[in-house]
Amino acid sequence: MEQNYNLIGIGIGVFNLSLAALSDKSPGVNAAFFDGKPHFDWHSEIMFSDSEMQTSFLKDLVMGADPTSPYSFMNYLVQEGLFYSFMNTNRKVVTRREFEMYCQWVSKKLAHRLNFGAPIDEVNFKDGKFHVRSGNKFSTADNICIGTGLTPNVPDFAKNFIGPKVFHAKSPQLKDLDVNGKNVVVIGGGQTGIEIFRNCFKGKWGQPNSTRLISSRANLEPLDNSPFVNEYFTPNYVDEFFGLDQDIKDPIVRHQKMASDGNTPEYLEALYNDIYQLRHVYRNDATIEILPSRCMERIEEVNNSYRLTVSSTFTKKEETHMADIVILSTGFRTRIPHIIEPIQNMIEFDSADRFILQKNFSVKWKGPAQNKIYAMNFSRHGHGISEPQTSLMAWRSATVINDMLGKELYPTTNMVPNFVNYRGF
Repeated sequence: MEQNYNLIGIGIGVFNLSLAALSDKSPGVNAAFFDGKPHFDWHSEIMFSDSEMQTSFLKDLVMGADPTSPYSFMNYLVQEGLFYSFMNTNRKVVTRREFEMYCQWVSKKLAHRLNFGAPIDEVNFKDGKFHVRSGNKFSTADNICIGTGLTPNVPDFAKNFIGPKVFHAKSPQLKDLDVNGKNVVVIGGGQTGIEIFRNCFKGKWGQPNSTRLISSRANLEPLDNSPFVNEYFTPNYVDEFFGLDQDIKDPIVRHQKMASDGNTPEYLEALYNDIYQLRHVYRNDATIEILPSRCMERIEEVNNSYRLTVSSTFTKKEETHMADIVILSTGFRTRIPHIIEPIQNMIEFDSADRFILQKNFSVKWKGPAQNKIYAMNFSRHGHGISEPQTSLMAWRSATVINDMLGKELYPTTNMVPNFVNYRGF
């Protein structure tokens, strides 16, 4: 027997979990969410003991839309008896492991809405409904929300070498890594890259002979989280940005890269101090090198090791480096899930084959206006630099719910003006 909902969420990552949490307290919303994972996790492969969030714990699943929600981080602390101990830590951010624990707590509270171990196999549309199949279970919905996350970005130069010794950071190989006496190269100078680099030379997976980090960035550049830059992560800025022409938007997003993809300044200080201590206090003779302004050209297998050829944008020369293990911290890319292929011909894409999203986070398509395909983390090019981040996820979830209900159940448009005014009115 088919079950009918007015919203089905495809994927249960942190963004759809936010939508599920707000939906649960929203009169008139009957929602269900599906994911093939056995339980909630959040990039556990690349989570280390020193991995911290880059946003305040107040920017949780729900707080930005409904501070009275039972699914807030603060309520999690109270219910778990952690509130006073946590407040005594005087922290503004929490570790990524703590945030995952909070999300897992929420996911258990929402067991009546969340279906883990239930991958969606197909999505179709007919007779005014989305038809969703998960194994032998069939459901219909007035609206769907795609929150399937990103897929690891494997550069062309590495595709023919992927295996136990050359792999993306978000891979099972990282968990069982053994670097004892080996030469390790980490490619990528973002937060994940420097966390792997640091944990490697500090002995998390054994004692390497050498640890090198190769990055195309000019340096290990810090995250810019100053107050005026942080206005990029506000509903008012999203509103101003959304109305721009696409040929203006793309360069702006590139210019704002360090507001989103920079490295936590405190982490960079700790990394610098670690290298200082190892080199100049403990006189450790293991090679630790940071190699910025290098672009990877090719990988070649040589005697069971790998020769990496890079070109330096600083010296304008080529270099070679030998590695026994190559870890790709080369980020992620947007992936449109294959399960929507039956309706893909009804969806409109831009010249770069990206979803065209409306202001309400619904995908532009040729289906009935009352049936929406919402999408989470598919509109960095449309809504701006905040889209892949957790900063505005509660506000975005509230925007989706308000749009679906046709009324402002949650306050999403009553923000005071930003101090920086781009439009001039």
